[in-house]
Amino acid sequence: MADALAGGPQGFNTMSFSVAGTKIWPQGFDTVAEVINERGVIGLEQQKSLETVIDNITSVKHGNIYCEEYNKQLSQALQFNQELGKQIEKADLQTAYATENIDLSKQLQQVAKLIASRQGRGAERDFFFVEIGGFDTHRSVARELSRIFQDVNKALTTFVNELKAQQIFESTVLITHSDFGRTLTPNSGAGTDHAWAGNHIIIGGGINGGKIFNEFPLSLLEGSQQDAGRGRIIPQYPWESVMLPIGQWMGLDASQYSEVFPNIANFNMSKHIIGRNQLFK
Repeated sequence: MADALAGGPQGFNTMSFSVAGTKIWPQGFDTVAEVINERGVIGLEQQKSLETVIDNITSVKHGNIYCEEYNKQLSQALQFNQELGKQIEKADLQTAYATENIDLSKQLQQVAKLIASRQGRGAERDFFFVEIGGFDTHRSVARELSRIFQDVNKALTTFVNELKAQQIFESTVLITHSDFGRTLTPNSGAGTDHAWAGNHIIIGGGINGGKIFNEFPLSLLEGSQQDAGRGRIIPQYPWESVMLPIGQWMGLDASQYSEVFPNIANFNMSKHIIGRNQLFK
């Protein structure tokens, strides 16, 4: 999507960031995922004293495409890291932003700083990836979910308050993703096992909120029509259902839909895809 927004008719200045290490989600074919730490932009120790060494490394012509690409990426990464660090240092948050030592909150704090630096970066479209684990609850699901949901709620509340203070919440969308769903029937350890379909959350100042989009299953009981066994619910709707209207909201051109969503032709646009005017105000 970032590739399409940058290379499309409007040529948006588009960047993608991960505050959770090197991941697939924020990486495009042309868009490079910029990785920052939950503590912020961390540069090389004693980089000033290493400049001569770095210049020697990156200026050597090896006559090998892999070595040349490595040199180019190293040089660009170090330069970008320095510039981004300066931009974030200038970015002032509008709230006290207490992270309460919650990992997700620390990540979202860095996202808030990146958003606050958008004018200095000349940003027009940004993607941010954060991550929280602990949902693979094969044991004690009730206790674990209660703890995780409390942390998620605190992290999101603090983040949304900051976005509202920056007056940017209307232009921001948060959406949850997951590798897999969970069974609706428990295992012997009072936990859940790997499954298929699941519910996800979308948050934003411009969202028509407080609703369930698409059709909720008629029954969540074991043996229901959508149950593949052990409460593994078969999904009725594709991931494109919510990601396409987000793409439209961000400025995707209609000619780019099949490029960004290769499976879109397999679905009925009026039945399986949420309309942009339904999802957004």
